[in-house]
Amino acid sequence: MGQSKDRTSKWSEICPDLLRCVLERLSFTDFNRAKYVCSSWHSVSRGCVPKRNQIPWLILFPRDDIINNNNNNNNDRSCVLFVPDDRDRVHRTRDLGVDFVRSCCLATYGSWLLMKDTRSNLNILNPLTGENIVLPVTSDYYVPPAPPNYERESIACLWIDDRSKDYVVVWQVDEELLLNKKGNNTWRRIAYTRWGYGTQLVYQHKNQTLYFHGYTIRIWYLSGDEPLEESEFFPPAYFAIWDFITDRWIDKSLREEELFVREFLDSGLYIAVSTVSGEVYKIANVVQKCKRWLFRVSKMNPIKLRWEVIDSLGDEALILDMGITVLAKDVPGFKRNSIYFSGLDYDRKNPDHIFVFDLTTQEIEPLPQCVFSSIQFSGARWFLPEF
Repeated sequence: MGQSKDRTSKWSEICPDLLRCVLERLSFTDFNRAKYVCSSWHSVSRGCVPKRNQIPWLILFPRDDIINNNNNNNNDRSCVLFVPDDRDRVHRTRDLGVDFVRSCCLATYGSWLLMKDTRSNLNILNPLTGENIVLPVTSDYYVPPAPPNYERESIACLWIDDRSKDYVVVWQVDEELLLNKKGNNTWRRIAYTRWGYGTQLVYQHKNQTLYFHGYTIRIWYLSGDEPLEESEFFPPAYFAIWDFITDRWIDKSLREEELFVREFLDSGLYIAVSTVSGEVYKIANVVQKCKRWLFRVSKMNPIKLRWEVIDSLGDEALILDMGITVLAKDVPGFKRNSIYFSGLDYDRKNPDHIFVFDLTTQEIEPLPQCVFSSIQFSGARWFLPEF
């Protein structure tokens, strides 16, 4: 008995350099558990650089109507974080304040959120550290006030360097695309989008390329003094249902097609860019009345300038909220050839619409019930934290 106690007590006396090597190889969740084993481990953890995160997390945003009825509960002003390799629990951010709760998230990059408040002003917030960057007011452009959770006419994209805090934000205001970078006190006009509001903006900083998804897909290069638009237009990407009907039932009876249309409930259409190859994808999805989800992925053929249906993303996974695919091979907790989905644009608060879709099996993987029972949430997003 005495020998057992003696062996246990010496865990706190592990050589700090050895302990640091072990801690830096742990996942985020294991690292956070280990640092609370004892005071000496916690002390050593402060000097560690944790293993780089490689898996997407889900963030759930609190509802603003809750704080109006319960101003004394700080949990109502924090977000819930779900980390896939830690399925038995969720994490909470710090108290982010009333203004945060009344704002909506337009885009994410790394650990940062691009937020729009009730006055249609933007800021970039890191919910893990509390750091906040306030963006210039769009005084030269009229932005009508709108309920913050009404996102369909507010699309934007974000890139930010976690160390230097250099950033790029592109935001569609009315039918204008506006650009702001670190050090600029005003917004700069990129283009007039002509056909009204777009549905998605994706920015790839490696090539400083901006993708606008509206009636068509348009591309701008932002590396020069003036934004340069790609002369070749991509073919249209709209009406997701046609991706499932066109050519699907050739030489078959119309019975299956009629059944598909009759079961149709809603759909979505998105674009994504591979962070590995730079290829552009079109993603169409349909939800049926029987709660069955269908996804169809097409790849842009840059020579023929047409969409070609593909069956697999290979070793990559798609984070639809970010409009990117990333390498997922041999990453614990990250499913390759899968789509991380947080719901249709107007319905990000339905737990049945938040899941991981496996393209191999064509089945959804629902999230643990503890994720949704932990908060009354107004919306959700998958993001890829960096630390």
